[in-house]
Amino acid sequence: MAKPIQPVANNAECERIIKAYPIGILVMANGGEPYAVPMNHAYADGRVYFHCALTGRKLDIIRANPATCYVVNGFFGKPGDLADPRKCHGNWESVIAYGTSRVIEDRDELREAFLIFGRYYSPSFELGADALDTTSAIILEVESMTARREIPGEGVEYWSWARGK
Repeated sequence: MAKPIQPVANNAECERIIKAYPIGILVMANGGEPYAVPMNHAYADGRVYFHCALTGRKLDIIRANPATCYVVNGFFGKPGDLADPRKCHGNWESVIAYGTSRVIEDRDELREAFLIFGRYYSPSFELGADALDTTSAIILEVESMTARREIPGEGVEYWSWARGK
């Protein structure tokens, strides 16, 4: 049974989960049509940072409707765990961050966002000379986060998709 995690804005457990996994799904609405896109992110001070191209559908949608959410999840089991006919789920945790997104238009703020994003993954990150002219960024101002998990049992071996074991 999925265990809810207290839905408190920016609570430490929600923040731990969103920081633990580098990729999630940014969810937007274009009129009555949903639109979701996988993105990598940086999380800092109640904000989710994304970098992207200078033009595109997600930028157009965010400018028209800034209400967004971002879904991040992790899986602790092995792929074969899901094939067990006695078990319809695996060991997992997820967080959904709800809020308002905006495309950064100000160059100084864009520079700062790129530094936050780059240093999230590499403390020695240096901004490229042409980054402000060739890349855009989005900030999701988190208003609330909720999370759920299936807690792995004691002795569960954690499996990594990247390592295949």
